[in-house]
Amino acid sequence: MTTIHSSQLPGSLDPLSSSFAKLSTQPAPAYSFPTATAAPIIDPEAIKKALFETSYEPSEKLWKDSQAAYVKPVDDPLPQGFPDNATGPHVWEGTELAKTPNLWLHVFPEAEVAEVQGAIDHFLALGLPFSAISQETFPLSTLKSALEKAVIDIHQGLGLRVFRGLPVAKWDRRSQIIAFAGISSYIGPERFRQGPSAAIAHLRDLTGRDPGSRPAIVVKGQTAGNQVFHTDAGDIIGLLTLDKAAKGGLSQLSSIGATYNSFADSRSDILRTLAGTWKNRYPLLHHVDGRVIVQYGRRGYFPFFEDQSRPDGIPPLSAEQHLALDALHFTAESHSLDIDLQPGDLEYFNNLLIFHARTASEDSTEHTRHLLRMWLRNEEHALDHGEVLEKKWPGLKAAEVETWPLEAWDKP
Repeated sequence: MTTIHSSQLPGSLDPLSSSFAKLSTQPAPAYSFPTATAAPIIDPEAIKKALFETSYEPSEKLWKDSQAAYVKPVDDPLPQGFPDNATGPHVWEGTELAKTPNLWLHVFPEAEVAEVQGAIDHFLALGLPFSAISQETFPLSTLKSALEKAVIDIHQGLGLRVFRGLPVAKWDRRSQIIAFAGISSYIGPERFRQGPSAAIAHLRDLTGRDPGSRPAIVVKGQTAGNQVFHTDAGDIIGLLTLDKAAKGGLSQLSSIGATYNSFADSRSDILRTLAGTWKNRYPLLHHVDGRVIVQYGRRGYFPFFEDQSRPDGIPPLSAEQHLALDALHFTAESHSLDIDLQPGDLEYFNNLLIFHARTASEDSTEHTRHLLRMWLRNEEHALDHGEVLEKKWPGLKAAEVETWPLEAWDKP
């Protein structure tokens, strides 16, 4: 892993505190997050155990022991139809990217920040709801060329881009949301919904809140625990950092292609397992249009925190499947670029090319980790994600509703 700290990159902004208006415009479609199946966890020691001492957490010992005992057989084929190696600019090593931030980091000059402020003011003057945010209602001319280059690189290059320097600390929450959604409309004009109807999601620790004032905690994004390497739904993931944790909380990105190549070289058995049949689920590993794609979230196979049910009725994993998931995490981690995102940073990456994760974090009274997330698609540049994923994603597209929740504890 290679960490990019704020001292290594230009720009740093203060934390924020503000609020914004909640908007709902149409009836919500039929969709829901998992609900609690266990009592709320309140005790600090119980919270720690629930975050770090369950089968949800990958076992480094399991993977290292397997590596030490493994003898590569003479006949060790790759999954049928898969390439010997993944190739292209999206196959990279985090240690190398860390040396060349100019390839993936764009620092907003004053003129571009001023243009963003002008676009915010323009949208506010229109008196429209958040759902009307688009390139037409959030006009950018100077910054547009940099965003267009980012779109190309997100789809055909490294698969990621970070923009630094939005003055989020001086904006109220409404302006923060308008800026995020407005800039994001140039990266991916189509927004995917998250949960029942939300166009955005808040990522922050909810474990310290009264259970009666928050939703059930059923995913790592609602906690200060480390996020395991995974992918989300949709084509592009967009994040805006509103405030950073007092300690930890690094954003981790890893090339799916580089991870694949590590297995192709020495552990084809892991690839065969990932591309095989998963009970009541699609294969996790796909080969589409010359690219390898992994669609995987650990929550789909392990109970977590206040939801202790077997997800979707899935039976326990086989030993080979459990090993494959742990191997995926630690191998992706070995290729990782870790970025110390600052308040005002925008991070975009291609969900079909890049794994993402997060290190554990600690908040303080002065600094609380808080990010906004959007799932996006750019139809003109979108990569082919194949028939299997096409069957999984339609319910997220063209939402009949867009709500913009106040906070992580608000119901959409």
